[in-house]
Amino acid sequence: MGISILQPKSKNAREEVAAKCCSTLEITMPMVIDEMHDPVGHLYSGMPDRLYIIDRAGKVAYKGGRGPFGFKTGEMEQSLLMLLLDQDSSHGQPQRVPILSDEEAKSKLPKIEHGGDAPLPVWARMLAEPLPNTTAAMLRLDYLHRAKSPLDPVLRGKVRWMAAHMNRCPYSEAYAAADLRRAGVGDAAIRELAGELGKLPEAERAALLFARKMTLDAAEVTDAEMARLRQLYGDQSTVALALLLAYANFQDRLLLAIGAEVEAGGPYPPREVGFAPDAHAAAPERMSTQIRQIAGLSGTRADPDWTAVDFGELQKLMEEQRTREPRIPVPRWEDARKALPPEAIANRPPLRIRWSLVCLGYQPELAKAWGACTAAFAADSKQDRVFEETLFWVVTRSLRCFY
Repeated sequence: MGISILQPKSKNAREEVAAKCCSTLEITMPMVIDEMHDPVGHLYSGMPDRLYIIDRAGKVAYKGGRGPFGFKTGEMEQSLLMLLLDQDSSHGQPQRVPILSDEEAKSKLPKIEHGGDAPLPVWARMLAEPLPNTTAAMLRLDYLHRAKSPLDPVLRGKVRWMAAHMNRCPYSEAYAAADLRRAGVGDAAIRELAGELGKLPEAERAALLFARKMTLDAAEVTDAEMARLRQLYGDQSTVALALLLAYANFQDRLLLAIGAEVEAGGPYPPREVGFAPDAHAAAPERMSTQIRQIAGLSGTRADPDWTAVDFGELQKLMEEQRTREPRIPVPRWEDARKALPPEAIANRPPLRIRWSLVCLGYQPELAKAWGACTAAFAADSKQDRVFEETLFWVVTRSLRCFY
């Protein structure tokens, strides 16, 4: 690569090399120089490079793997964001979202028909006022994933714990651990989930490694990995696993954003709260409009991570997505529609959205509960559609989800 530099023999020579490195590579962050016998390099085991985050107390908050294979900037960025949120909440910062009492929160929600004696989780008491219908739908979805999922209770608890651990979400981690204890899993076995997983049976190990990858970098999941999950679990449970991880990552980000902490007396066991039927409960999916070229809007800042792939290349990638073989057979509309109530399909054309067909075809109850959440949120939030779709574009583009 045209680089030929003699090994420095003195501190001054080392500083000259560092200065040349900063100048040539246009490095803008501070660079510090180790002593000639490399005490810091040996202590932090940079072989040849390694990422660390040091918190405000001077303690190591994140340690990446040895470079180059362990040099994962995305993983470090996520840990840094979670650390900043944790530190903000522990330094006398005001509560992000007001917490209502249990009685106040229930008075904001739709009419409760059964299960109203059980206390609400703290996140429901934080969301009941601004998003009452959404909160009711989320309580239903949370109950289904924790208590009624077709996945084995131990497996779904471990998968949920893995996602929470990767997201550094203490609330969800505590709840998943509590569900695992109720399923007979000991604390030692729960702690082992943070390790290498090599001693676990293949099916469980495959599901947990899938959970890790789906949480940290879902775009890197391969066709071969999905094919093996289908062999181990079948199509219905594989779809249930994907839906659980989709919900887990959604919930973790929400909990971290609002600053939810485990309530006194929690974690609560799964409890079903039944609400009076409302206009949003039966919606099977939300239709979205196509945003053509957000990157071309005036006033956007040039970002190399976004501009590296131009609009034409994005269209090419999306076309490849349209024509590729699905990882799971897509049910026909004639089969998927059987899961919907008659009023939801009356006088409407056949549904052609693949992910909706897959979810409704293999896991109709989980799919309908998710659809109820998105429909209720649309009613509660009343967001500007262009603003909402712009956010949707940013999220899916950042996740490299070309579908």
